[in-house]
Amino acid sequence: MYDFNIVNVLRPSDWITIFYLAATGVLACIFHKSLRWWGIYVVSHAGAICGLLLLAVISKDFLPLPLQVLRDWYPIATIPIFYLEIPPLTQMAVQRYFDDRIIEYEQRLFNGQPSIYFSEHFPSRGLSELLHLCYFSYYPIVFGLVGVLYFQGRYEVFHKVVFGEVLTFNLCLIWYIFMPVMGPRYKFERISGRLADGLLFKLIHMILSGASSKGTAFPSSHCAIGVIVVLYAAHYHPIVFTILCPFGVGLIVGTVYGRFHYALDAILGTVLGVVVFGVAPYLYRLLL
Repeated sequence: MYDFNIVNVLRPSDWITIFYLAATGVLACIFHKSLRWWGIYVVSHAGAICGLLLLAVISKDFLPLPLQVLRDWYPIATIPIFYLEIPPLTQMAVQRYFDDRIIEYEQRLFNGQPSIYFSEHFPSRGLSELLHLCYFSYYPIVFGLVGVLYFQGRYEVFHKVVFGEVLTFNLCLIWYIFMPVMGPRYKFERISGRLADGLLFKLIHMILSGASSKGTAFPSSHCAIGVIVVLYAAHYHPIVFTILCPFGVGLIVGTVYGRFHYALDAILGTVLGVVVFGVAPYLYRLLL
């Protein structure tokens, strides 16, 4: 008799992706009165789960190269996809944003707003351009280390790093649903003057004007993923670490300097990245 168990062909990253799709689908049903086109979310997420299960099943046997690449890379590709679909979901459980609370906390902790006075105290166009470059390095960071590992044939390490990134990002997404924060980009005036004349400044803000997801500031997924990838690079690939580390540090600073995130967003995102880096290996083995 042919004995087949779907659990045996699912990878740890599959479990995380399926959990997110299922959880958000259930939440869409629960809070459907606050979510326009909620049925589309439920059906599309259910369809995605079926597609992932089918891909996992057929991968048990030989897969053509294009499908094998899809099987390996789809989890990391969900990062930009889920990011773009999250804004309506941040308003289904709570129909508000918590910026005022974060601003109040920062006023108490820092006696002001770091996302405002950082650029005002250091109005260097060169520094601004450098930090905007680091902020722009987010997606090269997301895909860079895993790309190097994959093309070097280090598939086991590749899957571990993908798992850590996907776990980190999906934790952020779930958080956004219950505590959405817009960020200083929506609450405060945009940086003006000579800093705003920088080429990278203009490029980044042009991109964000069409590809930013409202309600995804706290914690900063940019910082969380930047940190965990740099830590993975330090552990698995010293050469990539040497390249990514300055950009990772600059990314954290740049999120606040450019008024993309509050300081608390960056701090909590950094902490989350460190915590997931420590926990992910144990959870990965549990889900194997």
